[in-house]
Amino acid sequence: MRTITSTIILSALLSLGVSAQNLPKPSPDATVEQRVGMTDVSITYSRPGVKDRAIWGDLVAYDEIWRAGANKATKVSFSTPVKVDGVELAAGDYSLFIIPSKEEAWTVIFNNNTELWGTGDYKQEEDALRIKVKASTTTYATERLEYHFTQVNMIDAVLSLDWAMIQLNLNITTEPKEMISAEIDRALNEAEEDKKWRVYRNAAHYAGDADMVEQGLKWMEESLKLHQDSWYSYWVYAELLADNGNYEKAIEQANVSIKKGKEWSVENEKPFKYEDDLNEDIQKWSTK
Repeated sequence: MRTITSTIILSALLSLGVSAQNLPKPSPDATVEQRVGMTDVSITYSRPGVKDRAIWGDLVAYDEIWRAGANKATKVSFSTPVKVDGVELAAGDYSLFIIPSKEEAWTVIFNNNTELWGTGDYKQEEDALRIKVKASTTTYATERLEYHFTQVNMIDAVLSLDWAMIQLNLNITTEPKEMISAEIDRALNEAEEDKKWRVYRNAAHYAGDADMVEQGLKWMEESLKLHQDSWYSYWVYAELLADNGNYEKAIEQANVSIKKGKEWSVENEKPFKYEDDLNEDIQKWSTK
């Protein structure tokens, strides 16, 4: 009877076809996405576990190429050109491989063939980029391989690999200047005339965070030509001036911001909550 029952169960499973493959995987799939400035970055990979095994130098051999995950090769995608640890890499999709080392910096590889499984069909001539990166030992253990982003700001971020007690960090830097200018042109073409000052101000604010201070000042000045009643505009202008080393004028514009903010407060019967912050900036700039 047990044999007959087993046969029936096996037949039922086989009849499921593709559906029977939707079982949990030992190394589950994962995707991590992050917007860095105006660039979309994503990593699609499988997450093997430690499972009481020795990982580095054992399961993952030193000085041999590793697929940086499990199952299908790990895929990294960039929507625009970037720099990885200062080295240029074109926009596109790449498979990620790593050559760990016990004593030396590790080799990180971005390969143009994204359809690889394992490393058997890997070809070095298809590499788009190879860089050396120093791995570090952590004070904590990561059971499953994990990719994640830290230190994310307007132009760059750190992409980290953690597994067992090793961390590997890649600095991803975007080049937003041309993209920002193109986006401003598009937004200005679409904006109503009485809203264009906001487009310039938003661009100026972003430019300051993207290390484009001089361009940001030009955009902020265009904004103020069109509209002079926003207290926030003068604060953005003051910050850009300070970033450019013009502290005297920055203080002047910060005081204008406070004045405009108080006028706004009276007109709208709401408290102006940023006077202390502005005075803090003024105090800081006055010591420069």
